[in-house]
Amino acid sequence: MDSNVKSAKSPQRQKRVKRLKKIIVATFFTLMIGPSILCVSFAIRAAHYKSALKEKTEELNYYMELGSEAAFVEEEIPEALVQVASNVGTSIKKHENLSSDDIKKLSLSDEELYEGYRKIYLTFDDGPSSNTDAILDILKEYDVKATFFVVKHEGRNFERLYRRIVDEGHSLGMHSCTHVYSDLYSNRDAFMEDTNSLRNFLYLVTGAESDIYRFPGGSTNRASTVDMHEFAGALEDAGIVFFDWNVSSRDATAGGASRQSIIDNVTREIGKHQESIVLFHDLGSKTTTVEALPAIIEYIRSMDDTVMLPITRETDPIQFLSVKEDN
Repeated sequence: MDSNVKSAKSPQRQKRVKRLKKIIVATFFTLMIGPSILCVSFAIRAAHYKSALKEKTEELNYYMELGSEAAFVEEEIPEALVQVASNVGTSIKKHENLSSDDIKKLSLSDEELYEGYRKIYLTFDDGPSSNTDAILDILKEYDVKATFFVVKHEGRNFERLYRRIVDEGHSLGMHSCTHVYSDLYSNRDAFMEDTNSLRNFLYLVTGAESDIYRFPGGSTNRASTVDMHEFAGALEDAGIVFFDWNVSSRDATAGGASRQSIIDNVTREIGKHQESIVLFHDLGSKTTTVEALPAIIEYIRSMDDTVMLPITRETDPIQFLSVKEDN
């Protein structure tokens, strides 16, 4: 009788033992794995909060550098500051303790921002060339923005130079595809075909659409047998502004120009104008232009109430040929 009772109870006991073992194992894994999962979860959230805290701290430090008033202006201050820093070649760190009026000025164009200042525009024709990198290096060293009126050159190195001009904040202007007067100035259609070809090429290479132009030989050159008003009007119809110059470095003089003569030619004339567009040439043979550039920049920087700017559509154009008056 007892043996039968024991044998009947044995399967039940075994079930209870197995159930108990499962409970123990489940409890063990819960106690061991649960905290690990929680730790991982907390670690992820901590990393997120740490990243957010770092971002906000950097943002707070940024505004503290700008000054207490700048931090509470409703306009988009960072975007405005970056734009000004890019265009006029200054550093955001220089804009310390700005008043609310100062911040509002930062949304203006360079032309409006520097109203009343003497403005000087350094321009380089005919590039890019083997001298372009050296010119750009000097401009970068002095934190100056300039304008390059370029011709069309295909190839990796030339395309790199076009991009560098744009990436470093300079203005990219057009100067014809080939600079061959007889082809360029044969008729209006040929001229615009050349211009559009260069414009499209520059856009494909740099992503920047050029809307400023300099006529090879200037707008009153004697090489064209067609009235230059035809070409000036065509540019105007296409939304392109052309620019001549009122200060020449004379670096294209036959036989070459010396470093000192280039310096003298520029520094002698820029003080005579409230707005000076200075003509240089970016050609491999014009090494003295590169040599003269630092001294010219230093001279300009020594002038009171004077800024060096890149040409844009907002720049007052200097034009030998007056389209509106003569049409």
